[in-house]
Amino acid sequence: MDARIAQLEILNEVARIATLDLELRPMLQRITDALARKFDWEFVALITIDEKRETFVCQAVTTAVATDIHAGYMRSLGSGIVGQVAATGKPVLVDDVRTFPNYIETMEGARSELCVPVHHHGRLVAVLNLESTRLAAFRNKLSLLETVADQLAGAIASAQLIDALRATQSQLEQKTRDLEAANEHLATAIETLHRISTQDGLTGVANRRHFDETLAVEWRRAARSRAALSLLMIDIDYFKRFNDASGHQAGDDCLRRVARCVQDAVHRAADLVARYGGEEFAVLLPDTDAERAIHVAETIRSRVESLNLEHPDAPCGHVTISIGLATAVPPRDGANMGDFIRCADSALYDAKRTGRNKVAS
Repeated sequence: MDARIAQLEILNEVARIATLDLELRPMLQRITDALARKFDWEFVALITIDEKRETFVCQAVTTAVATDIHAGYMRSLGSGIVGQVAATGKPVLVDDVRTFPNYIETMEGARSELCVPVHHHGRLVAVLNLESTRLAAFRNKLSLLETVADQLAGAIASAQLIDALRATQSQLEQKTRDLEAANEHLATAIETLHRISTQDGLTGVANRRHFDETLAVEWRRAARSRAALSLLMIDIDYFKRFNDASGHQAGDDCLRRVARCVQDAVHRAADLVARYGGEEFAVLLPDTDAERAIHVAETIRSRVESLNLEHPDAPCGHVTISIGLATAVPPRDGANMGDFIRCADSALYDAKRTGRNKVAS
């Protein structure tokens, strides 16, 4: 549970930074600092891709050892482990870089490295790179870093779009005759930015940032009206096994189909379906008591099971989900939003611990 708490804390921190910072490099620098500080990693870098120049550009780096890498550092595409990740779009975990033929030394005394791609709408936008002087320093961290990469995708796309908008604004100042047409274009871009910043790039449902903002609004509203608020935390059972057996492309398709199934099972406009991180989804149900929430949860669980998505490494042979449920009437119950989420997460843990493919509250 300590590892689980640490993962939740860093995911919350990444989401908070992405919400507060809109400029690309300051945002990414705070994120690399947070990752290095939380896990005592010696080298954490976020690298974007400049397709026109066919180069990598280091946007942020946090390091405790000697290295030539710095913000603004550029290198040609196709070289090293980062180049391999950019070329294949797949993560690379190396327990001992001395045994890896494509390794290019960027940090003195490096022994292990983990590179994770950051995709947005199917396009590679960045690479998250970690190195350590310790052997096998990143074993069992791939899943966490892939979840971090998922959260970063929308934030990077948003920040890059903001940079593009600022460049456009600078050009508009020199071309006053085109001001009206340019303002219309800017308004459209801002609308697109809002959609990108609130939507998960892979599944199309709300992202973690939008969920956090909506939960805060609904919590305050429920406190004023003394209405019940329910939360479902949903986790795809044995999803890591699914990815290992079927590949990441099939895993992405599984996430999309489950998200669509959950969304189709929730009918009210006020209800919110969001990707909470990795294979985990959240459903926020305003004005919903525990009895009604259990009915919604069972409907979702049954519909996902009825998809009959083949799972080659699950006991039942197909994809299922586990659901944890929490209901509160703030502030009457004396709980806060953190307690509310932890209650649903604890119920989810109980559902998985007692057999999976069930609803627990």
